[in-house]
Amino acid sequence: MIKLEVKGRTLLVTLDRPKVRNAWNPELAQGLHEAWQRLVTDDELWSCVVTGTGPFFSAGLDLKDPPVNQAPLAMPNLSVTCDKPIITAVEGGAIGYAAVFCLLSDMVIAGESAYFLYPEGRMGAFQGMMGGFPGRLQYKAGLQWIMTGEPMAAPRAREIGMVNEVVPDGSATERALALAEKINQNAPLVIQAMKALALSTVTKGPMEENFRNNRLLARIVASEDFKEGVAAFLQRRPTQFKGR
Repeated sequence: MIKLEVKGRTLLVTLDRPKVRNAWNPELAQGLHEAWQRLVTDDELWSCVVTGTGPFFSAGLDLKDPPVNQAPLAMPNLSVTCDKPIITAVEGGAIGYAAVFCLLSDMVIAGESAYFLYPEGRMGAFQGMMGGFPGRLQYKAGLQWIMTGEPMAAPRAREIGMVNEVVPDGSATERALALAEKINQNAPLVIQAMKALALSTVTKGPMEENFRNNRLLARIVASEDFKEGVAAFLQRRPTQFKGR
C-alpha cells in the first residue's frame, strides 16, 4: 500500500494502489501514519517527499473500503507533530481527502496537467477537513473552489497558494526530490525551527482542533488512572493514581 525509500536525507513515500488510482483504504492510511512516525524519529532523515504510483496522485478515500477512523492519522502535520518539511508531488489529480492532504503539506509540486478536486458538496457529504482552508489559501478563491466542486487546474492552484511550482507532466517527483535535496543542504535544526514557527502561526481549522482535542481526551479515558478513579468512586475508597 505504501512504499518507503530513502534518497539521501529524504524519505520518499509512495502511495502504491495504482489500480484504484491510489485511493485510501485503512491499510494505506495506517501506512502513511507510520511513515510520519519514522520521519520524526529517524535523525538521519531531514525531509520527505510524497508521491503516487502511476499517472494519478490519489483519488482520495476508497469508498468501497474507506479508512473511517484512520484518515486523519494519514494527514501530514496533523496526527504526528513533524518539524521536517513534507513536499507532495502531484501528477494527474488529487481528489477529496487527497486534496486536503496537499493543503496540509508544507509544499506541493504539480504537473502542468494536474488538478485538485473537492467534490463533497456535490456528493452531499462534508466531514469538515477542508473547513480550515482559509489558514492556507486565499479565502474567496478557496471558497469558490470548494463550494462549486469544480476541478482546479495546477496553474490556478499556484495562483491561490495551493501549489509552489508547476512543472512539465511526469517530472513532479523529480523536482520535489531536487527541492528536498536543496533544503537538505541547509542546517537541519534551523530548517525544523523555521517550519515549527511558521506552522504555529497558521490558523487551525475546527476539524484539526477537534482531532487534537479528542486524541488528548482519549488518552485519559484509556489510562489506568481513569479505571482506578472509577473503581475508587464505586468502592468509596481513596484513589491510588499512577500517572499512566
